[in-house]
Amino acid sequence: MASRIFDRAHFSMMTGGDLELQGEILQIFRVQADLWARLLIPDAPTPIWRDAAHTVKGSAKGVGFWELADACADAEDLGKAGAVEGALVQAALGRVQARLDEALAAIDAAAHESCAA
Repeated sequence: MASRIFDRAHFSMMTGGDLELQGEILQIFRVQADLWARLLIPDAPTPIWRDAAHTVKGSAKGVGFWELADACADAEDLGKAGAVEGALVQAALGRVQARLDEALAAIDAAAHESCAA
């Protein structure tokens, strides 16, 4: 069964097994994560964090970060429904950040494994 944090089989399929391309994509994902984290805050206007959640969701699906994509979809749905209640938004974006942190840890682990090989 594929990992819900990082589905390497999916990522390999999406990149045609090209290890160099995979490294480049994961590096881009890591750089973009810094930007996304600054937008995924409950105090930001709803369109800002909703659109950021949508962007992260698409990137996460391409790489195979399923739990992150699911958390982003939930946050995005709140934003589309016009949810602005602080506690709901804070909880949803907290889940997104936690899953994003897991994805970044998975990237670090993958880089460590490739260096050890």
